[in-house]
Amino acid sequence: MADTADPAVPRVQARLVYDTKTQPLASGVRAAVVRGRRLLYAVEATELVLQIIVERRPDHVRLIGQVLDEGMPVDGAMVSLRGASTARRRVTDDEGEFRVTELPTGSYGLDIETMMYQVSVDQLDLG
Repeated sequence: MADTADPAVPRVQARLVYDTKTQPLASGVRAAVVRGRRLLYAVEATELVLQIIVERRPDHVRLIGQVLDEGMPVDGAMVSLRGASTARRRVTDDEGEFRVTELPTGSYGLDIETMMYQVSVDQLDLG
């Protein structure tokens, strides 16, 4: 996918704050339902909340995300997901949410572009 980002919009790298794959529930805490892998990325006052759910189709996942700025949903952000053989684009809704289904497992880059900046996650493992 060609990079269509506005050069005037600064690009900032998000940092991984939490990942259920590497930070399981605390000892003594139980979960009644397995909800898939959850990740939290942050940069300044912006948070990117992701959930990865295994699809029924083998080697495919569903990615559900929400973009928040100072705790408020970011409506209309452009979400670009690019992998070795797959590229998808979505726009966040009024709750700051987006959804990508039937996504082949693998490594992806993720960019969230708002009017103020472009938040990037260079290595997102969806597997």
